[in-house]
Amino acid sequence: MLVRKIKIQGTILSACLIFNFSSINLFSQNITSDYKTERIPLHLQTDLTPAPQNDLSIFLDDGLTLTKAPFNFSSTDWLKTGAFVLATGLAFSLDPKIKNSVNNNQSPAMDNITGFGEKYGSISYAGVLAGGMYLTGKILGDQEISTTGRMLVESILYSGLAVSVIKYSVGRARPYANEGSADFFDHTFTEENVSFPSGHTAIAFSVSTILARRINNTYATIALYGLAGFTGYQRIYDNKHWFSDVFVGAAIGYFIGSSIADSEENRSNENKFLSNLNIMPSVSSSGLGLSLHLDF
Repeated sequence: MLVRKIKIQGTILSACLIFNFSSINLFSQNITSDYKTERIPLHLQTDLTPAPQNDLSIFLDDGLTLTKAPFNFSSTDWLKTGAFVLATGLAFSLDPKIKNSVNNNQSPAMDNITGFGEKYGSISYAGVLAGGMYLTGKILGDQEISTTGRMLVESILYSGLAVSVIKYSVGRARPYANEGSADFFDHTFTEENVSFPSGHTAIAFSVSTILARRINNTYATIALYGLAGFTGYQRIYDNKHWFSDVFVGAAIGYFIGSSIADSEENRSNENKFLSNLNIMPSVSSSGLGLSLHLDF
């Protein structure tokens, strides 16, 4: 017979599942009907908190999640994807006009300012930031800092990998090559023919997405995405990329950063739930059972 007792007291939910084992003689004395539930001491309780994953396994798990993401798209996700494809087509049509507009509004002052945007999206600078945070967190024993550093490393590497595959597959000429915005599939693999999409912009948006999610502050989010957007502008200003290169690069960086942040939040929530759940044996007048305790 299964008897379920659920007690809510404060923030503690105690669910006792009692199983009757009539053939087991637990005590030599008779158990009276008013016998209260007795619980086994704390050292016999079962802690369901999972063993922590190492950073390499988390890195591989997040990569697998990114790879499988399109196969798990909902209908809403596919609608968003369709809207993105249409927006990309519009961006392609605007490439020559935006290129001319930006190039006609250059100045020595802007030359100096836009240099910062190039550095923010540089894999070298971003790598130093990510690696520095990760090592700092490990040295100081600060899990939050080291986790943020690890997430940044993931976002930079996966963004770089995705961009590189597309770049060398598409083979689009850069604006300064003067081949026009419709010159594709030149597989000479030279620097002039790897324009699409923008790697700097992808890294900038992936880094900003991770930091914005971790900091979780409106003003910080605005500032971080402002920096990422400025990186995209710099790539057009410096005649290294078309507007559509920047647009798609930003989408790639945002998607990868968001996916990594979502995976980390899911892991954190799962670990928090399991760490608050304890299972222990219990004895009552009905027999031997299990007591489940969930703190929330």
